[in-house]
Amino acid sequence: MIVPVEEAARLLSKGGVVAYPTETVFGLGADALDRGALERLLELKGRDPARGLSVLVPDLCALERWLPELPEPARLLAKRYWPGPLTLVLPVADEFLSAVATDFGVGFRCSSHPVAAELARRARNPIVSTSCNRSGEEPCGTAREVQERFGEDLPVVAGPAGGPVPSTVVAIRPDGELRCLREGAIPFEELRACARAEGSSPGSRPETKSWVTGA
Repeated sequence: MIVPVEEAARLLSKGGVVAYPTETVFGLGADALDRGALERLLELKGRDPARGLSVLVPDLCALERWLPELPEPARLLAKRYWPGPLTLVLPVADEFLSAVATDFGVGFRCSSHPVAAELARRARNPIVSTSCNRSGEEPCGTAREVQERFGEDLPVVAGPAGGPVPSTVVAIRPDGELRCLREGAIPFEELRACARAEGSSPGSRPETKSWVTGA
């Protein structure tokens, strides 16, 4: 069923799972602190919980609430590339996010898509951000594809998704070292150069063709 953003946020607060468009493909969302909701999402995807799940936050300030000791390279990258196709995987001590973590930490995203961004602002907790598909299948690119694959009972926020190029996923250690976990819309070498550059300005983001297609 198609629902507006405000209804999707309400359903998330009650432990529901929803689908929503991002700057790349459609995502599946659930309250990242609700273990029951996470179990339902993983069952829907057929995904191994050990693989972890990224979460959606509305902005850098929200990230800093979870990581007061944010490594400086992560701050530089978030200022320069958020909102946009970059997932930052960071070590988080807070046990509340342990259900979505991997050995590298928790992946954080800040979407440039207006629907995903509005959903993140309205939600009371970080939202899971994982591609809308069953494990091993191609992600859904439209609301119709979501309904065809998952049925009419799954709430879907309609809207155009941005494209098939995924976000670049970068793990950042407490000492600031970067590790590329997935090459995506932003070249890893560009990110590494940005993180190394002292005094980087948020307004000096290099333009790349991949930026347009999203995360």
